[in-house]
Order: sequence, then C-alpha cells, then structure tokens
Amino acid sequence: MRGRGMTTTPRRAALAISAVASAALVSACSFGSGADSDGPVTLKLAHVFPEASAVHTAATTLAERAPDVTDGRVNFDVYPGSQLGGDEELGAGLASGDVECAFFAATASGLDDRLQLSLLPFIATTYDGVDEVFFDEDGVIQTNERDVLAETGITALGFYENDFRGLTNNVRPIQTPEDMAGLSFRVPGLSMYTDLFEAWGANPVAIPFPELYTALQQGTVDGQDNGIVLTYNSRYQEVQKHLTLTRHAYGMGNISCNTDVWESLSEDDQDALREVIDDITADTTQQVRDSVADRLAELKESGMEVVELDDAQRAAFAGIKDEVWTSQESVFGADVMEQLREESEAAAEATSE
Repeated sequence: MRGRGMTTTPRRAALAISAVASAALVSACSFGSGADSDGPVTLKLAHVFPEASAVHTAATTLAERAPDVTDGRVNFDVYPGSQLGGDEELGAGLASGDVECAFFAATASGLDDRLQLSLLPFIATTYDGVDEVFFDEDGVIQTNERDVLAETGITALGFYENDFRGLTNNVRPIQTPEDMAGLSFRVPGLSMYTDLFEAWGANPVAIPFPELYTALQQGTVDGQDNGIVLTYNSRYQEVQKHLTLTRHAYGMGNISCNTDVWESLSEDDQDALREVIDDITADTTQQVRDSVADRLAELKESGMEVVELDDAQRAAFAGIKDEVWTSQESVFGADVMEQLREESEAAAEATSE
C-alpha cells in the first residue's frame, strides 16, 4: 500500500513542465564520461545552505576529491545557497537531470508524499535514538527514501544530519503547547506539518526556505522551526527573539544524483565516489553535532531567549504524536507505519536503559 503517491499542485505542475524542458536540453548534451563517452564530465552539485555550513564543506570536499579518485574523469561545480533553487526545485532538477547532483531534503522536495516519512514528529529525541532509526541502512526510513527516490529517477548515495528541529518566534517564550495558540509559523509545504502545527493550536503558513528570512524580517509569520545550526547559519537570530528546544522532529538530508547521469559513470568511478561520499556524509553529521553547543551559546549571546525543555515539558508537546501519525497512515501505508513504530519504540527502550 503506497498511500497517495505523487502530489500535484500548480507550483509542482510548473516545476514538472520546467523539468521536462530541462530534460530535453540535458539529453541533447553528453553529460557522462564513464560508460557513454571518453571525455571528462563536469556535473552540477547544488544545495540550499550558506557557505558557512557543514553541507557546503562537504560539497566542496567532494568537488576537490572527485578528480583525484576518478583520474580526472568526474568533476563537480558547486552551487550553494539556493542558487539553483530550493529543495523543491532541486528535486525537480534531479528528476529531470537538469541538476545532476545535489545535497537536498527529499522530505521538502514535493516529489512524492511518501518522502515525508522521516519528518513524522517524535520518532526519536536523542542522538542514540537517531542513530538506531535514521542511520540504519536497512531500516525503514532509509529504505523508504531510497526506494521512492528511485521511482522518480533519482539515486540516493548517502545520508547526513540536519539536526533536531526547534521552534523560534518573535512574540513570546514557548514552554507549553498552549503557548503556540494563535502564532503563525512557517512550515514546509507538507500536509504532515500542517497537521502538526494545527494540533498545537498554531497557524501554519507554507513558505519556501529561500524566502524564509525575509518572511520573518517582515513579520509575514511569527516564527519557524529549524535546527540550532541552521537557525544560526541562516542568521534568524537577527529577526527572532525566542528559541524553544522541542526536538519535535529530526532533519535528515541526502546527497543524490540523477539516475541516468549516475549510471553513465563507470562502475569504478561510482565506487570511488561512493567512498568519498561515505566519508563526507559521516563527517557532516559529526560536524553538525559538534557545532550544536557552540552555535547555541552564540545564539544566546546574540540575545535570543532559549527555553530548554525538561522531559515532562517535551512529553506535553509529544502528546499529539499518535494523532499526527494516525492521520498520515494513508500516505505511507500500514506496513511502513507499523515498522517505523516498532523501530522507534525499540530505539527509545534501548537508549533509556
């Protein structure tokens, strides 16, 4: 049972039309060396993050190492900071081949509702739990994401951390779900997030990530939810007063390539690049974790008021978990949801011992 499958909106329809046009351009050009040509290839490698981020470091490292490990056959040009669009545009570009490779959040790509699985609230609230559920290659989260992306013509090559999500706003400190009442929060354009924030009594507003800083600055919304590191790197402390460490969801990104582009490379080059990608995704995850404490201290120094929840307070926010999970069962299917429940509960038990 797959649930609703692909979602169609006017914006996504436009992206799809653009993707088809882009695909025609790509197919008219030789992008591969490996199996399909004798010359070197230069691939676009995009992401939405600022240059002062672990993901950009990973991207530039891949671009530096790729020519060495492939004897010059594969090169990358890096496009940071949403230069080629947000996660939705990157998803469409990857599917068409217009963007050959990218670090992106498949959950926010709009390619298929089933890619939102990893954003279900309160799957895990500790790093040990995250490692058990999110970074198990054979677990339901990675398996689901790889399989669904493959259906769209995208090959997922590695996964990395984007940190636990928290809440920032410019109105008042948030210590309980009741404090959310009446506040407007930017959310990704996902039905799950709409359900989550409405369950808390807030008003969710879908805004693309590249437009978020301006929306906060102009008061279009009161707040947003992202991790400590992304909040700092995106300078939201300049336009937000309050931060609450809810850990209500965990952000996982992946590095992917268009499948036709990837398969045009020789097996030797694929293997060599996979080794580099394994290194940089592990390094990115560790860099994000290592930087959380420092970035949190800098957010406090900037004047942000930080609310660090105790277990009882976090449990109050997690009271909506069953409601939201049940509302999404038609999307992911009963079997997938049951497997995720089992993995989430097992990780919680193991990490509490």
